Amino acid sequence: MDEFEPIRRGYHAFGLGADENVRAMLDQSGPGSACWEIHRFSVRRRSRSAGEVAALELFGHLPEQFELVNVRVSSWEPDARHAHLVVGGHFRLRVRGTSEAVELPFSHVWSFAGGRVQRVLNVLDGFELRRLQATAPCAA
Repeated sequence: MDEFEPIRRGYHAFGLGADENVRAMLDQSGPGSACWEIHRFSVRRRSRSAGEVAALELFGHLPEQFELVNVRVSSWEPDARHAHLVVGGHFRLRVRGTSEAVELPFSHVWSFAGGRVQRVLNVLDGFELRRLQATAPCAA
């Protein structure tokens, strides 16, 4: 299995809930789960813990009234030589308890080192998920 395969499986598995394929996108399945931080690019640089399922943060901090129900990948551009993967497409949000939905675009740039994801840039929303060093404690 190549280093991009867990990413492909995770995008396919996104929907209501977060199965093991979604967790595996950012090495958060099994013992010794990776820890991630979200770095927002704004006037004031801010960061916060990405939480138990960091991959759910790939589409931005969703308001409570919305739930992620589907992800459709339309572009997949791997660059193994430079250890990058660019993924684009649309994600669908539904207003909780209704059938009202909205579809929005996304563009993610994945960066790898040593066969593992090190960071994911959400191009359209202006933030990045970054892997914390193994010695850094995960925020609760």
